[in-house]
Amino acid sequence: MVNQIGTYNNWSTNWTAISGGTDGADQADATADYVGDASNAGLYYAKNSSYVMFCMRINADTFATAPNAYILLFDIANYGVTGIDYTFCWDAKSKVVDHGLEMGIAGANGPTWGVAQMDDIDGAPASKTTLDINGAGRTTDGYVRTTDGQATTSFGNTTLIDFAVSWSYLQANTNMRSNQTWNVALASIVNATDHNKFSEFGNGIQSADSISTGWAVIPEPASALMIAFGGGLLLLIRRRYNA
Repeated sequence: MVNQIGTYNNWSTNWTAISGGTDGADQADATADYVGDASNAGLYYAKNSSYVMFCMRINADTFATAPNAYILLFDIANYGVTGIDYTFCWDAKSKVVDHGLEMGIAGANGPTWGVAQMDDIDGAPASKTTLDINGAGRTTDGYVRTTDGQATTSFGNTTLIDFAVSWSYLQANTNMRSNQTWNVALASIVNATDHNKFSEFGNGIQSADSISTGWAVIPEPASALMIAFGGGLLLLIRRRYNA
């Protein structure tokens, strides 16, 4: 297990698997290929009073120094337009810890996934400002860790990527709230920063598909499958999320 951005000591040990977010191995670069199925889900979420957390699975047995961008995309129900409202993004292209976990908004919002792009919420892609998750000297609003060698039934050993973002940051800097319904998707960008067009999608999404499709739904906690950490994450998901 590697703490890629910061060190957080309260990661969940129980993750809610998000059904509907399944995808096969369909990206040539395994380090950017989200995978998951009924046996080993591709995406999970968890939360506590301070942080919301997501766990994603990629089709590589080790993370190494993968120079890609890993992005969680959110469409908040009854807010904004159909499509991307916000994103959490780890731009691993630079592999600079100070780059941190970034808060994004739609730069080009469809109409298809292939033309969608994101922008930093602070409008300053080359620097960290007070609006960004790990901006202006703050080190406790966002964390990223990776865990190699996670065995699966269908994909061999995989790697898990975990994000944690503080509720206090979201409350102060975005319109994301814990009582909303969030639809979610996953995307990655191969060997490029987070401001390029997406390379990979989960859940069978193709570049030509409408951006209104392909989102996954998070089950209600009462009916969710709770899984001890070690099972992974997934690609794109349209998720119904009550935090």
